[in-house]
Amino acid sequence: MGRTRLHTEANRVLAAVGVLALACFAATLEAEPATTPRDRITVDDPSWHLESSADGIALYSGSVPEVRVVPVKAVMTIPGTIADVALVLEDIPRRGDWISNFDQSVLLERPNDYDQTEYLRVDLPWPASDRTAVVRVRVTVSDDLRRATIAGESVNSPLADRFPKLVRAQVHTSTFQMTQVGDRVEVVALVFIDPSGSVPKWIVNFFTRRGARTTLTSLRRQVARRLYTASQVSAMRRRIEGYRAFHEQGAVGQPAP
Repeated sequence: MGRTRLHTEANRVLAAVGVLALACFAATLEAEPATTPRDRITVDDPSWHLESSADGIALYSGSVPEVRVVPVKAVMTIPGTIADVALVLEDIPRRGDWISNFDQSVLLERPNDYDQTEYLRVDLPWPASDRTAVVRVRVTVSDDLRRATIAGESVNSPLADRFPKLVRAQVHTSTFQMTQVGDRVEVVALVFIDPSGSVPKWIVNFFTRRGARTTLTSLRRQVARRLYTASQVSAMRRRIEGYRAFHEQGAVGQPAP
């Protein structure tokens, strides 16, 4: 395979990485987790190394020796509120406006507002194969309502058996942390996804940071469009505020690490 073909296919696969990462965060999600503690890294892990900082987005690479795919952490700010960002993430019909190659998202299970499982499919042009993932996403909110964290990871769910498996991407524990600071939201996104397939891992790792920057820049632009009504924003705020009472009722398990 020539260098140009490698570059083209890698970019197509990395479109899948960006889609799967942000689409799984877009849910607000019972199956056995497919990852183990060795597949995880936290946002404050000492192994993070700053790779670049541009356009208001700082990108870091991490290290998990047991996994050949390199996790990426992105830090950025978005003008607005947590509710504003959450509305964009949750809006499935408009995901194609800001996520390249987005194809399909099917809700498999939603026992409550803070726990959801989705089947995701990314449409990639030939010769790259489409990617799919089955992701469980859980939301936690701090007591002071200043921080909301979305944690997603691959799961094995029989509810997805009726959909094509294709090339099944592996979503290791990834998080999207939003902290309200004045009139801006500080975002720390941890993306740890193996798109699988035939593309060499070093190619995937080389281009992942570029894909993460592009996707997050598009997210920031989508939030700035202010597409949602005052009543929709108020409803999202009520859901955020309702987390504490829901958690105290024992309906929400421990946050994912």
